Formats: sequence, structure tokens, C-alpha cells
Amino acid sequence: MAQQVHREIDERLNDLCDRDAFWGPLLSFRPEKNRCISLARAATLTTLLGGFYGMLLDLVIALLCRRSHHMPPVYGAPLVLTFTYFVAFQLSLGPAWNRRARLLVRRADYMQSLDRSR
Repeated sequence: MAQQVHREIDERLNDLCDRDAFWGPLLSFRPEKNRCISLARAATLTTLLGGFYGMLLDLVIALLCRRSHHMPPVYGAPLVLTFTYFVAFQLSLGPAWNRRARLLVRRADYMQSLDRSR
């Protein structure tokens, strides 16, 4: 029962990851379905997203705090967002994608071994 629920969650997450609109301008970073998303690729993706949205957040904070003399560090919001995105990715989309990639490779290897045995 728990494995069925786990598979359904993986399928939903992978359906989300397969949509081009989900990746937006980072579509070129999406690997093929049979390739795992490495830690380096995940770090690059989350750094790009966290850096961009963190700088936008810094701009909003600067506009809100322009009269006060205390401004948070410029790198604070990008670092927090990058770390948050990375952890969230490693706990949700990353494992689901990598499980499917390993399964597709294993299935392709098995089908190839069946063709060799003939």
C-alpha cells in the first residue's frame, strides 16, 4: 500500500517535471528522462533561481526600508532562497526524477539483453 502511494507521488512529480512550462527559461538545463539530475546540476538550477528571485526580494526590501538606516546584507535573500530551493528539490522533485531515470536505464538494459540473447 505504501509503495503504491509512493509511486503515485513520483508519477505526479514527474508529470510536473515533464512540462516545458514548468522549466521556463531553464528548459535547457533539463536532462533527458533517462539521465539523473546530479547534485551539480541541482545546485546550478537552484542558484540561478535563488539568485534571481533573491535579488528581486532584495530590491523590494530596499524599497520598503529606504527610510531606515538598517539594510540587510545584499547576499542574504539570495542565499536563503537558494538553500531553500535546493533542500526542497532534494526532498521532492530530484529523487522522483532520479528514480525514474534509473528505472528507464534498467529497463532499456534489460530489453537490450533480451535482443542479444536471440
